[in-house]
Amino acid sequence: MKNTTTKSVKKSRTGRYEAYNGEMIYFQSNAKADRYLQLVKFLENKSITDLEIKPNYDAVVQNKKMCTFTPDFRYMTLEPNDHRGYQVIEDVVGVTTDVYKLKVSLIEATNFIKVHSIPAKEIDTWAEIIPLNQ
Repeated sequence: MKNTTTKSVKKSRTGRYEAYNGEMIYFQSNAKADRYLQLVKFLENKSITDLEIKPNYDAVVQNKKMCTFTPDFRYMTLEPNDHRGYQVIEDVVGVTTDVYKLKVSLIEATNFIKVHSIPAKEIDTWAEIIPLNQ
């Protein structure tokens, strides 16, 4: 059995990236797989809880569904006294387009949430970071 704290990311035959945490999970990029393994370490250190992969959010305006947004990760922070903190929503992004910015703004406004966009080229600098929900 592999140790979950060691980095285990490799490109599969299908071109997807695999991250190992007791089972294989496939990601669209190496950066997304790296961020997942960073978040697993936060789980093991009890800094976060309730880690979800690919949650869905719908943007509904005047009872009409405008779009669906699927960020990469959602989790809850844990305070030092083991009380639940705040919800964090992260999306690892290779290229931030105007359509992406518009979609994120619409989702944030209709769902009253904050989406943290993490540039893929900066993923290594996020190894010890849990974003503040501001």
